[in-house]
Amino acid sequence: MATSIPDGSVTAAMLANNAVTSAKLDPETTGIVNVRSFGAVGNGITDDTAAIQKTLLAGAAGNKVIFIPAGTYKVSSARMRNPSSNEWWCLRVPSGANLFFEPGAKLVLAPNPPSDTRVVVITGVSNITITGELEIDGSASTVRGNVNDQLHGLFIYNAQNVSIESAYVHDCYSDNIFVGGLEETPSVNVVIGYARCETAGRKNFVVHYVDQLHVGTAVLNNTRGGAPKFAGENSLDLEPDDFKGTRSFYQRFDYLTTTGFGNDLSAGLSDAIAKQWTLDIGTLDMRVAGTTAPALLSYGLTLNIDQLSVQSLDGKAGFGLQTLYSQFINIGKARFTNIGGPAIYAAASAGGKPRVSIGSLELFGTGSKLASGIRIDGGDLNISSVEAQDLAGSSLHVFTTENNTMVNIDNMIVRNSGVNQVVFASSYGAAKPYVHLGNVAVFDTRTTKVKRIMEFETAAAMQGTSFGTIYNPYLIPEWFSTYGNFKRSLRLVGGTVLPAVFLVEGSPEGIVTAPVGSIAMRTDGGTQSSMYVKESGTGSTGWKGK
Repeated sequence: MATSIPDGSVTAAMLANNAVTSAKLDPETTGIVNVRSFGAVGNGITDDTAAIQKTLLAGAAGNKVIFIPAGTYKVSSARMRNPSSNEWWCLRVPSGANLFFEPGAKLVLAPNPPSDTRVVVITGVSNITITGELEIDGSASTVRGNVNDQLHGLFIYNAQNVSIESAYVHDCYSDNIFVGGLEETPSVNVVIGYARCETAGRKNFVVHYVDQLHVGTAVLNNTRGGAPKFAGENSLDLEPDDFKGTRSFYQRFDYLTTTGFGNDLSAGLSDAIAKQWTLDIGTLDMRVAGTTAPALLSYGLTLNIDQLSVQSLDGKAGFGLQTLYSQFINIGKARFTNIGGPAIYAAASAGGKPRVSIGSLELFGTGSKLASGIRIDGGDLNISSVEAQDLAGSSLHVFTTENNTMVNIDNMIVRNSGVNQVVFASSYGAAKPYVHLGNVAVFDTRTTKVKRIMEFETAAAMQGTSFGTIYNPYLIPEWFSTYGNFKRSLRLVGGTVLPAVFLVEGSPEGIVTAPVGSIAMRTDGGTQSSMYVKESGTGSTGWKGK
């Protein structure tokens, strides 16, 4: 039964400005159930949990819209109301529920909640629709005593076909929004049009075992997150537990902006796992401050980003993008600004290696005294174009720790960057790098310019590097070997089986291994020793001076 309307309480003016609607006056005859009809007060003082839960059950059973009018609704878990209860949720949404939150409606968790309290739980159910804006205040500042990190705001677990128009979840002692389940029984087809999260004691938005997650716009700010001190924390966290790869998972964010410590995305370690988990992001705009940790740490999945922007507001982030183990990363356009270390760091580890492919990459050092460009430690890298400006360190550092490391950059433009070198290449043990730089242009208008364009630490690194063209208008030394105990030889073009062209210091005989028909141009040659042709043999012999 609807609550009686006192005589004279409804005026023509109230009806005219829509302050009173048919849903508020007589919801049960309009296909709507109103939480006020079941005793909810919405004054922020009275505990409205039981009244709202009754409304949820009645609305789902009667296939009616559950209407939550403007107001502040205090809710508590059954455990808070009765310490002997094992029910840790405040509100549990049943299958088929259709909720509408009027503008100004808000759920507030009662003060000092115990461990495992979750405000809105959508678990083991299907066909849930929430329209309007769902706002949840997790009351994190009221938490006292020794509690765990399982105090969530919106908790979706093993649920199917969930549609949420808008969710604003903030100040939860653990995660503001958690979407997941089990690998065998994940959440499937969860759509959130707009998600806004602020100040989580753990993470703003957690992606767990969920397939076909689609978030339109997500605005995540965790600059004041991180329990118990609340000095900052990561925003987006992709973290399935012990993913075995028994099925594939896919998630999509159309537009994602995060502010705080950064984001952590990890599904596993191996290629097989990385191929089974895909995260697509249209635009990812990140602003980080307050930590030396990587702004974006990612491994063990396939990560596709159309446009990526990472800015360290204080220049302290140790890496812009750090990727380890097995990883497939595809980025259309990326920009890194003021990183306090390498903008990109890709390292092979545990038998796997990251593969990074970028269309257009911009690197800006601005005020950071530690900003550098790309560091590859055994990973694969393919970039169409790179523009680096005002970097303190090298624009590209390749340290080959495994064979079959492939680095290819079609076009590279460097402006006023580096102290010792623009590109540094090295190798470890028997590992051989394969580095190709198509076109390199170096501009340096500084009084003290970078010392050289290419620096090689090992002979293997030099012999595994090839160049297209170098545009060097400021006449910077173009190559240099850190140690003088090996003769220098640089591959310009060519292959391993087909003839190649080399630039050498001294005779190539006994030094440069190449197919018959290859050419070596000597930088310090003279008559009949300025160019050599490989006329015979399969190793480093058979070179004849011309």
